[in-house]
Amino acid sequence: MPTNERQLRFLAKAELEPAVQANVWQQAVEQAGNKIPSGRIVKDVVDRIRESIKVPNPYHVGEICVLLPKDNPDLKGKAGYWGVVSHVEIYSCTFQTWDGDYTVKIEQMKSLKLLDEDCFFMQQLCVRLRQLHQLASRDEAVDWLLQGLGKQAKPYLSSLQAKLLAVVEREYKIAWRQQK
Repeated sequence: MPTNERQLRFLAKAELEPAVQANVWQQAVEQAGNKIPSGRIVKDVVDRIRESIKVPNPYHVGEICVLLPKDNPDLKGKAGYWGVVSHVEIYSCTFQTWDGDYTVKIEQMKSLKLLDEDCFFMQQLCVRLRQLHQLASRDEAVDWLLQGLGKQAKPYLSSLQAKLLAVVEREYKIAWRQQK
């Protein structure tokens, strides 16, 4: 039997049938020399099983999700960033945030389950934030604003946030027209 949560973390996130979960655990125990397997061994077995059985990717292009960067050093410091799914693969998605594009496994993201019009607002906000981020010589106050809005996973801006963003866009001569 498992002795800590880490050993089962990847198994729980994989959304496999109970019988398959039991099989994964048994394979992990065997791979660990009939001892309690580490979380890494369980993850490796889960990845191998998921490749052999086609677990459908639940995400779609345009969906708004939040990053869950656990166990991915490339995403260090990105916990809570929201973004737009721009490309879907079998077990991963390309994810656009205000500061770049990331390819992440499906268990490293969580859908906000927004309505279509809210997704559209967030997609446009992402474009606006990316335009500011791409400015070569921007004040560090702009970075503070980008980081704050990049972690605020809500499909609206407060009145003050909207005014601040508009002022910064005017300061850097970025014309923004809402698309329909």
